[in-house]
Amino acid sequence: MQELESFLKERYYFPRARHVEGRASIAGIYGKKNRCGIYVLRFLNGEVYAGKSTDVTRRYVQHRIIHNDISHISFKRVPKSRLSAEEKAVISGLEDQDFTLRNIALTSIPKGVSDFDLVMPLAEQDEWVQTHDAPLLTGTRIQDETLRQKYQKRFKTLASKPYAEESTEFLRRYVQLGLPVPIESEYSFWSCSCLPTYSTKHVTVYSRINVYWQEVLTVINEDNVLWFSFHLARSPLELEHGKSLDSLKRKHRSLQMGNYLYETGGSDQVHLEVQGYEAACQLLKDPTVLTAIRLFNLRLIKKGLCNNRRYHCMDLADRLLG
Repeated sequence: MQELESFLKERYYFPRARHVEGRASIAGIYGKKNRCGIYVLRFLNGEVYAGKSTDVTRRYVQHRIIHNDISHISFKRVPKSRLSAEEKAVISGLEDQDFTLRNIALTSIPKGVSDFDLVMPLAEQDEWVQTHDAPLLTGTRIQDETLRQKYQKRFKTLASKPYAEESTEFLRRYVQLGLPVPIESEYSFWSCSCLPTYSTKHVTVYSRINVYWQEVLTVINEDNVLWFSFHLARSPLELEHGKSLDSLKRKHRSLQMGNYLYETGGSDQVHLEVQGYEAACQLLKDPTVLTAIRLFNLRLIKKGLCNNRRYHCMDLADRLLG
């Protein structure tokens, strides 16, 4: 407890923690005009939870419905306009200091046993992240004729688009290299969409690979040019190329830094974009990039099931897993 309180005080200027074990409400602790800010809950087993709220007393009551073992709360006032930025900073800091968080969103590293551990043992997961070979495809594909029929027309439309072969071939390489046991994890832990609804006169999204609650790869035709958008772990890239990633950019000339990050991916996340099939293939062949892709995707898979699995295109998956 003392270690956590000292860290929050020194790094983020939190006031002293309040003991709230067994309390149904903390309305008597924080006045009505002083309830907007960042809070950190401490549980009896030593775990913590960090969050934001415009009314911490209401949020506390909501937490007590799920967690009946709250022992302390640390809270500091923060303007509403800065809540999201401060929340991300505190969660990232707690994670860096190896505190065990009960948060799922905004954290990079999932904690505890996951459903995926029953599909792929932990030792094999660690080995898979560190190796760069494409593993043998094993397991049995799911069978769902209703789902297959739902997106068959879209798949036929995609097949008639410019660069359809190149985009599908890259998706195949990505899935077989970048997702753990892709046949066994298909649908439950990852999905591939076919011509998702977003499009404009100049932009057509061909496909997305989704894991947990976010996309990890998007293939786009913009003005008849293929673009590939990746979300992956930043830490392996910084370890090899430094925080600026300048040497990575020099190595891959068409590489651009994207600016959209998902809360579900946590702070150890970067968004990269490259133009053209060949550039995308070269990026995927980069050992450090592949490690970052595998690490990020495995972390997301261990957080839970794929939220977008209802959009899974079985015909496209046939090509990716063939």
